Amino acid sequence: MLRYVILALLADGNPAHGYALMKAYQERSGVRLSIGNVYRELQRLVGHGWISTAANPAGADPRRAPYTITAAGRDALARWLSEPAFMIGRGVPDEITHRLALIGDIDIDTASRFLEDLHAELWSRAKALERERALTAQKEKAGRPLSTRGVLLTRSVRHITADIELVEDLRGRVAGVRKKTAIRSQPTQMADRKALKAKHKPALRRE
Repeated sequence: MLRYVILALLADGNPAHGYALMKAYQERSGVRLSIGNVYRELQRLVGHGWISTAANPAGADPRRAPYTITAAGRDALARWLSEPAFMIGRGVPDEITHRLALIGDIDIDTASRFLEDLHAELWSRAKALERERALTAQKEKAGRPLSTRGVLLTRSVRHITADIELVEDLRGRVAGVRKKTAIRSQPTQMADRKALKAKHKPALRRE
């Protein structure tokens, strides 16, 4: 997908280097791409013939080569944009999905610690997204035209809020399992204590 993001960012015909493309996408989405991934994808696009290098403006950093889209790249972008929604609406399960799917198969204490850590991490991300969304809203009120950044940040906030609710539900279930396990183990623990006490009980002296 990254290749098509880059093609779309170059579609206005203005040459741009990798870092500028990364910043342009972040401005639109609120998501920071890996600059290493951007430059690797640029090299792949050059190999496909979908983009080509352009001349650097006078005084520009020679280490940052600008790129421009080719006719073949525009055709590839047009095909991608015309794909039906069902081909992009089915997201690939993420790492959280994989881990939570196995939460019932791991040690209960390990599961509890993981859920606590995940809950704290999601809360931290949610607060950062809320701050960024508030800042974006202020810029829009100040006269900047409505951008997709605010809309996508709202989408991200809703997704992470749903993840937090899911984790809280699982934490409650794990706590319930731990409580039941503790209750079931109490009779055994009491019996073990009685047996140990009886074993070490001093014999009564006989007159």
